[in-house]
Amino acid sequence: MIKVKKYISKSKLNRGFLLAFLMLFISSGSYTYSDSIKPEIIPDNSPSLFVKVYSSNFIGFKPFDIKPIKKSIPIEVKTAKPSVEIAKHGVLSIDIMASYLHDNNPEISLQKSKEIATLYFEEAKLEGINHDVAFSQMCLETGFLKFGGDVASTQNNFCGLGVTGKGVKGLSFEDERKGIRAHIQHLKAYATTQNLKTEIVDTRFKFVKRGSAKRVDDLTGKWAADKNYGKKIQNILKRLQSFDYASVN
Repeated sequence: MIKVKKYISKSKLNRGFLLAFLMLFISSGSYTYSDSIKPEIIPDNSPSLFVKVYSSNFIGFKPFDIKPIKKSIPIEVKTAKPSVEIAKHGVLSIDIMASYLHDNNPEISLQKSKEIATLYFEEAKLEGINHDVAFSQMCLETGFLKFGGDVASTQNNFCGLGVTGKGVKGLSFEDERKGIRAHIQHLKAYATTQNLKTEIVDTRFKFVKRGSAKRVDDLTGKWAADKNYGKKIQNILKRLQSFDYASVN
């Protein structure tokens, strides 16, 4: 009987200590007590990869948030397609044109190829002519600067100006820039009726019916008798567009 009384007394004492501890904890201010013990929840509807953690002031937790991470949207980069219109700005870079020329004729150094490509880019820009078309036509006419036909490399004639066959050599120019300028001027004669912005070096400019060939296909039968002439230039344009110039450098 005495043992039972001691046990009951000890139990009451333990409960007393527990109650005192709880009262001390409640009065310590370590959390804010509410009539409703539901934590205060602040929803956030902003879209994110992670759900925002809700703020709470229940039993001493300090409010904290995880900032939402916005989803990134990949941007598709498309390569511009070269135009077959002659009186239009080109889209091919000097590096692509130079590397393509060098790849098709390794005997021409990459540095020399860049010089030629740069001249085409600059001269075409001055006259408002598509350098993609002019450069592609040069590749066709000269066999990627291998020449080998009626025109010699020393003539600086990059487009067969004045060549009529049967050994006729055609026109010659004092340097590469003048030869490329003559090529651009001749294309402008066919593509537009506008005046030249540079001093004329193409002595055959006056024989062209102005504005009679606005697109690459229109050059067939005018610039050359080959019935596939325009298609051959377009094929080079397509290869230039898909050419991986990084593999050459």
